[in-house]
Amino acid sequence: MVDATGPGWRPEYRGDDARVGDVGSGRELGAHLYYLYRAGRNELPRIARTYADVTVLVHQTAGAMEGQFDLPERGIGPAQQRLLELRAEVQDVLRLTSLRMSEVGAALVTIADRYAATDEAAAKEFTRLLGNNASDYQRPALAPPDPPAPGDPPLVDRIPRNIVD
Repeated sequence: MVDATGPGWRPEYRGDDARVGDVGSGRELGAHLYYLYRAGRNELPRIARTYADVTVLVHQTAGAMEGQFDLPERGIGPAQQRLLELRAEVQDVLRLTSLRMSEVGAALVTIADRYAATDEAAAKEFTRLLGNNASDYQRPALAPPDPPAPGDPPLVDRIPRNIVD
């Protein structure tokens, strides 16, 4: 499999592919593919990273909340238990959003690569736009961390530095 997210990657026209169907052609298709690629390689991974970072922050509240709610000789009451459950639900929604954003980004990169392979003019335009914006693709693609699930052990070393500094 081709690593379409690596620095210096360029789409390659590989001839007619009847499995794709009519998706348009030429420079306009190449421009659309470039924007799909950019979103999938650069923008959605950044969004996924943001959700992963927030997931870590919410995850870190679990122990503190349990400690505050575990009353001596009474334990955790029903209202406190529901708050703990809501915290876990919020964490899971954030975690799943991060994972889905990463998956969608990878799918957009694959789509752009495969469609560019079906139209030579589109591949040329796509390559031209990548070259014009080469500074956006000099670094390896961002790979967001796998965010913690509710119930995972604490991850003290994963606190986003910009939030605590």
